[in-house]
Amino acid sequence: MAEANQLASRVPLSDGSRQHYRENGYVHFPGILSADEVAEYRAAAEELVHKEGPELWGPEEEVQVHYVANAWRKHDLLKKLALHPVVTGLASALAEVPLRLYSSDILLKKPRRALPTLVHDDETGLPMSNAARTLSAWIALVDVPEERGCLSFMPGSHLRADSECQGHMTSFAEFVNIRDIWPDYAWRPWTTVPVRAGDVTFHHCRTVHRAGVNDTDEARIGYGVVYMEAGATYLPGVQDEHLRHLRPGRPLDGPDFPLVETG
Repeated sequence: MAEANQLASRVPLSDGSRQHYRENGYVHFPGILSADEVAEYRAAAEELVHKEGPELWGPEEEVQVHYVANAWRKHDLLKKLALHPVVTGLASALAEVPLRLYSSDILLKKPRRALPTLVHDDETGLPMSNAARTLSAWIALVDVPEERGCLSFMPGSHLRADSECQGHMTSFAEFVNIRDIWPDYAWRPWTTVPVRAGDVTFHHCRTVHRAGVNDTDEARIGYGVVYMEAGATYLPGVQDEHLRHLRPGRPLDGPDFPLVETG
């Protein structure tokens, strides 16, 4: 009981936070991880980047973000972070449905190297049906002010009509510029959300977002975790080579997609 009470005290979910997420498609929670946790998880991320990153990345002049995919499957501490009960408790409360862990990536922007991250939403590339409640956590492992490439969100963009969305992609060749399918895009405001190490933002899979360049001398290191509705099924999509053995329509469940704690 003491542990449960301690956990509840660390989940700062107010009615206002829920409403902000419902209306805007994103929400920012400061100080979710302690300084000790940040140091531990950052060291694990840097270790995995050093081990795997250079073999995965393309030419520097073409890279928007350097990443290590499915990091939770490759390092026990990064699995622990993806299943962190405070993070998953917030995710479940915001989604308002049971969730499973889909994936997690280390997201790194090198100092004065990487290009801006293009404007996009996450739904288009997800290899799953039933994605309507899917959301992503972006966990800051260093301070990320605007000049280091923090995320910017377009409030309310997750509520746009289906006809104003990209739709499901099976390859990047199908990508369509959102300006061409959403007439209101050019008139919608952006909100930039600087974060400190240990902060977490959540955004809905349809929320339009982007990130700028890292114009500082320190690497931007974040950890992106995708939580999907527990009943999601496989729908072939972008970058799903690790799922190609599955039959379309098969539930994404079992130990490869663990249920997360609700907090």
